[in-house]
Amino acid sequence: MRRNLVVITFESEDKAEQVVDRLKSLQDQAFMNLEDTAIVVKDSEGKVEVKNAIDKTVKQGVAFGGLLGLFLGVLFLVPVGGLLLGAIGGAVYGKLADMGVDKKFINEVSESLHPGTSAIFFVVREANVEVAVAALRQYEGKVLQTTLPEDLENELKRALNDKS
Repeated sequence: MRRNLVVITFESEDKAEQVVDRLKSLQDQAFMNLEDTAIVVKDSEGKVEVKNAIDKTVKQGVAFGGLLGLFLGVLFLVPVGGLLLGAIGGAVYGKLADMGVDKKFINEVSESLHPGTSAIFFVVREANVEVAVAALRQYEGKVLQTTLPEDLENELKRALNDKS
Protein backbone atom coordinates (compact mmCIF):
# COMPACT_ATOMS: atom_id res chain seq x y z
CA MET A 1 0.00 0.00 0.00
CA ARG A 2 1.46 3.37 -1.02
CA ARG A 3 1.81 6.10 1.58
CA ASN A 4 2.22 9.75 0.71
CA LEU A 5 3.76 12.43 2.86
CA VAL A 6 2.36 15.96 2.59
CA VAL A 7 3.86 19.00 4.35
CA ILE A 8 1.98 22.31 4.29
CA THR A 9 2.94 25.56 6.02
CA PHE A 10 0.54 28.29 7.12
CA GLU A 11 0.94 31.98 7.97
CA SER A 12 -0.85 31.67 11.32
CA GLU A 13 -0.29 29.65 14.48
CA ASP A 14 -3.73 28.03 14.57
CA LYS A 15 -4.28 27.08 10.92
CA ALA A 16 -2.42 23.73 11.01
CA GLU A 17 -4.55 22.55 13.92
CA GLN A 18 -7.73 23.55 12.05
CA VAL A 19 -6.59 21.56 9.02
CA VAL A 20 -5.83 18.49 11.16
CA ASP A 21 -9.31 18.71 12.67
CA ARG A 22 -10.75 18.85 9.15
CA LEU A 23 -8.66 15.88 8.01
CA LYS A 24 -9.72 13.87 11.08
CA SER A 25 -13.32 14.65 10.18
CA LEU A 26 -12.74 13.33 6.66
CA GLN A 27 -11.18 10.21 8.14
CA ASP A 28 -14.16 9.72 10.46
CA GLN A 29 -16.39 9.93 7.38
CA ALA A 30 -14.19 7.32 5.59
CA PHE A 31 -13.01 9.77 2.90
CA MET A 32 -9.35 9.29 3.79
CA ASN A 33 -7.05 7.04 5.78
CA LEU A 34 -4.38 8.95 7.69
CA GLU A 35 -1.48 7.01 9.12
CA ASP A 36 0.34 9.78 10.96
CA THR A 37 0.08 13.52 11.44
CA ALA A 38 2.19 16.10 13.21
CA ILE A 39 1.56 19.76 13.86
CA VAL A 40 4.36 22.27 14.36
CA VAL A 41 3.58 25.71 15.77
CA LYS A 42 6.17 28.45 16.11
CA ASP A 43 4.69 31.14 18.35
CA SER A 44 5.35 34.86 18.06
CA GLU A 45 8.37 34.57 20.39
CA GLY A 46 9.88 31.76 18.29
CA LYS A 47 9.06 28.91 20.70
CA VAL A 48 8.31 25.68 18.82
CA GLU A 49 5.66 23.17 19.85
CA VAL A 50 5.29 19.82 18.07
CA LYS A 51 2.13 17.75 18.47
CA ASN A 52 1.71 14.25 17.13
CA ALA A 53 -2.01 14.28 16.41
CA ILE A 54 -2.40 10.76 14.97
CA ASP A 55 0.01 7.86 15.15
CA LYS A 56 -1.84 4.70 14.22
CA THR A 57 1.21 2.46 14.41
CA VAL A 58 1.55 2.84 18.17
CA LYS A 59 -2.22 2.60 18.75
CA GLN A 60 -2.43 -0.56 16.67
CA GLY A 61 0.55 -2.01 18.53
CA VAL A 62 -1.08 -1.32 21.90
CA ALA A 63 -4.38 -2.88 20.78
CA PHE A 64 -2.77 -5.97 19.27
CA GLY A 65 -0.35 -6.39 22.18
CA GLY A 66 -3.15 -5.97 24.71
CA LEU A 67 -5.28 -8.64 23.05
CA LEU A 68 -2.35 -11.02 22.69
CA GLY A 69 -1.35 -10.38 26.31
CA LEU A 70 -4.90 -10.98 27.52
CA PHE A 71 -5.08 -14.25 25.58
CA LEU A 72 -1.75 -15.44 26.97
CA GLY A 73 -2.74 -14.21 30.44
CA VAL A 74 -5.95 -16.25 30.36
CA LEU A 75 -3.99 -19.23 29.10
CA PHE A 76 -1.57 -18.94 32.04
CA LEU A 77 -4.21 -17.72 34.54
CA VAL A 78 -2.96 -14.11 34.92
CA PRO A 79 -5.23 -12.12 32.57
CA VAL A 80 -4.65 -8.61 34.02
CA GLY A 81 -0.86 -8.97 34.04
CA GLY A 82 -0.93 -10.42 30.54
CA LEU A 83 -3.09 -7.55 29.30
CA LEU A 84 -0.73 -4.93 30.78
CA LEU A 85 2.45 -6.60 29.54
CA GLY A 86 0.93 -7.13 26.11
CA ALA A 87 -0.17 -3.50 25.81
CA ILE A 88 3.28 -2.25 26.84
CA GLY A 89 4.97 -4.64 24.44
CA GLY A 90 2.59 -3.62 21.67
CA ALA A 91 3.33 0.07 22.24
CA VAL A 92 7.07 -0.59 22.04
CA TYR A 93 6.58 -2.63 18.87
CA GLY A 94 4.39 0.12 17.39
CA LYS A 95 7.02 2.76 18.14
CA LEU A 96 9.77 0.61 16.59
CA ALA A 97 7.67 -0.13 13.51
CA ASP A 98 6.62 3.51 13.11
CA MET A 99 6.69 4.35 9.41
CA GLY A 100 5.15 7.78 9.85
CA VAL A 101 6.58 11.27 9.80
CA ASP A 102 10.35 11.40 10.35
CA LYS A 103 11.08 13.32 13.56
CA LYS A 104 14.38 14.72 12.23
CA PHE A 105 12.58 16.15 9.21
CA ILE A 106 9.95 17.73 11.49
CA ASN A 107 12.74 19.44 13.45
CA GLU A 108 14.37 20.74 10.26
CA VAL A 109 11.09 22.24 9.05
CA SER A 110 10.25 23.71 12.46
CA GLU A 111 13.60 25.53 12.48
CA SER A 112 12.79 27.06 9.08
CA LEU A 113 9.38 28.40 10.16
CA HIS A 114 8.96 32.10 10.91
CA PRO A 115 7.51 33.17 14.27
CA GLY A 116 3.69 33.16 14.28
CA THR A 117 3.37 30.35 11.73
CA SER A 118 2.54 26.64 11.70
CA ALA A 119 2.94 23.52 9.60
CA ILE A 120 1.19 20.23 9.22
CA PHE A 121 2.82 16.94 8.25
CA PHE A 122 0.59 14.05 7.35
CA VAL A 123 1.02 10.61 5.91
CA VAL A 124 -2.04 9.53 3.97
CA ARG A 125 -2.54 5.93 2.98
CA GLU A 126 -5.55 6.54 0.76
CA ALA A 127 -8.06 9.30 0.12
CA ASN A 128 -10.96 10.40 -1.99
CA VAL A 129 -8.92 13.08 -3.75
CA GLU A 130 -11.87 15.22 -4.86
CA VAL A 131 -13.35 15.36 -1.35
CA ALA A 132 -9.98 16.00 0.33
CA VAL A 133 -9.01 18.79 -2.07
CA ALA A 134 -12.45 20.41 -1.78
CA ALA A 135 -12.18 20.34 2.03
CA LEU A 136 -8.78 22.06 1.94
CA ARG A 137 -9.88 24.91 -0.38
CA GLN A 138 -10.95 27.05 2.58
CA TYR A 139 -7.38 27.15 3.91
CA GLU A 140 -4.54 29.13 2.40
CA GLY A 141 -1.16 27.49 2.73
CA LYS A 142 2.09 26.63 1.00
CA VAL A 143 2.89 23.07 -0.02
CA LEU A 144 6.41 22.58 1.26
CA GLN A 145 6.90 18.96 0.22
CA THR A 146 4.92 15.95 -0.95
CA THR A 147 5.46 12.49 -2.33
CA LEU A 148 2.25 12.84 -4.34
CA PRO A 149 2.26 12.44 -8.10
CA GLU A 150 2.91 15.80 -9.78
CA ASP A 151 -0.67 16.28 -11.01
CA LEU A 152 -2.11 15.74 -7.50
CA GLU A 153 0.50 18.01 -5.94
CA ASN A 154 -0.43 20.76 -8.41
CA GLU A 155 -4.12 20.27 -7.66
CA LEU A 156 -3.40 20.57 -3.94
CA LYS A 157 -1.36 23.75 -4.53
CA ARG A 158 -4.24 25.29 -6.49
CA ALA A 159 -6.70 24.38 -3.73
CA LEU A 160 -4.50 26.04 -1.09
CA ASN A 161 -3.91 29.10 -3.27
CA ASP A 162 -0.17 28.30 -3.22
CA LYS A 163 1.55 30.63 -5.69
CA SER A 164 4.92 28.81 -5.68
